[in-house]
Amino acid sequence: MAISLLVIIPVFMYAIFLDDLLRYSLDAQEAAVSTVWDFAVQDYTRDLKPADRAPTAPQGGSTMVQQHARYMFCDHESGKDRYDAYTNGVPSDCSDTDHHQALVAHTCWLNDNARQVTCEAPERGAGNLGIPVHNQFMSNFTRGGLIRCSARAVVENYLLPEGFLQEFSKTKLTVKKWDGDVHGNSQSGVATTNGVDGNAYFLGMEQMAILTDTWALTTNANTMPGTKSGEMYDRVANVYMNPQNLGHPILRATSAAFFGQAISNNLLNPLFAAQLAATTGDAMGADNPQTPNIAIAPQAVGDSTTPSNRVTQEGSNRRYFNTEWRDWDQNNNYRSYQNRGVYYMGCKQPGTC
Repeated sequence: MAISLLVIIPVFMYAIFLDDLLRYSLDAQEAAVSTVWDFAVQDYTRDLKPADRAPTAPQGGSTMVQQHARYMFCDHESGKDRYDAYTNGVPSDCSDTDHHQALVAHTCWLNDNARQVTCEAPERGAGNLGIPVHNQFMSNFTRGGLIRCSARAVVENYLLPEGFLQEFSKTKLTVKKWDGDVHGNSQSGVATTNGVDGNAYFLGMEQMAILTDTWALTTNANTMPGTKSGEMYDRVANVYMNPQNLGHPILRATSAAFFGQAISNNLLNPLFAAQLAATTGDAMGADNPQTPNIAIAPQAVGDSTTPSNRVTQEGSNRRYFNTEWRDWDQNNNYRSYQNRGVYYMGCKQPGTC
């Protein structure tokens, strides 16, 4: 019977302890993996919103995304979040001590060798193609990039005795059995290094990275002909008029020669020359080829006349399609829209297509 106890009791107690270790490891993994995906839905037309630097804010967070993640994982797991309840200005997740009642093991971030969920600033050079025009576009409009998040927890034993029936076995069951204040203990935890036993269990570093920058426009896709400003225009102009875009200097020279010849042959009003030299806006109602000329209109549900823009021509407004919506031959885009209707990809019964 005594021999059976030597095996059964330690195995049973170890099973309980290892179950906690596995659960805490998954919680730390969730903190790193789930947080990084929160960066995929940010508005990258501007810099990420900085964290609140109030005294009650979690330390170490440089962005609001990371700060919210630290609030969520203050109690090391995301299953009981209470952001609407505060104690002394701190969310209940952070002030609640329910998770301190350790029976088997306790996990904590508060150790110099542990890491509360931490995300680095976007590495904006990631994805650089080495093309001058592309590089300049990235520097002007890219606010995202490669974002890395990581987390590492320390776990301490509060159940297993350091030894069991030592008169029969000299093998230690655990590095240390703790009691008392769990946060104070966690800060005192030391990992096993270079064959020297520590007094706590440091889980592996959980890491996750995502390359994100949607380059999405945040304003409605509704640009009238002649518009020379706005998010879409600025991005098109950055590429079209870029000095390192070799085609644009050639265009400037040839267009100037073309319009100069047209003016000298009395085919164009001379006042156009001064406006053309400014390379801004439309000149005498004509499109200036030295700057982008773009137009786009949203698709209205059930409206077969859109997407189109109205253009004043010969004193009246006329509609022009700004895409290959209708080509007056096969009208493939228009017919596809008609067949698809209001259903996603034309699927009238979700899950059956």
